[in-house]
Amino acid sequence: MPIIQWAKKALRVSRKKQVRNTHIKNIYNELRRAFEKAIKSNEGETANAVWFNKKEDGKNVKSWLQSTIDKLVKKNLIHKNNGARKKAKFAKMLKEISISK
Repeated sequence: MPIIQWAKKALRVSRKKQVRNTHIKNIYNELRRAFEKAIKSNEGETANAVWFNKKEDGKNVKSWLQSTIDKLVKKNLIHKNNGARKKAKFAKMLKEISISK
């Protein structure tokens, strides 16, 4: 354990950041798994629901999985090119499943 006051504060700050970062990464992993499971089982509606967060009136609020990837990029948890590559890959998967139906 740190003894000096600034080291104690640095430890507190790093723990807060770690909790925040793991929370966002866990949300991304859950969404990614749900999306890939829906793609593998050819459930286009479920994949759309994971990709787009839809309101009850049918309007798209925002891209759910896509916005989570953007949050990872914004918080420097992944590189911006890595985020762009992931979004492109998921969009391509969604497009292929919608075309095949």
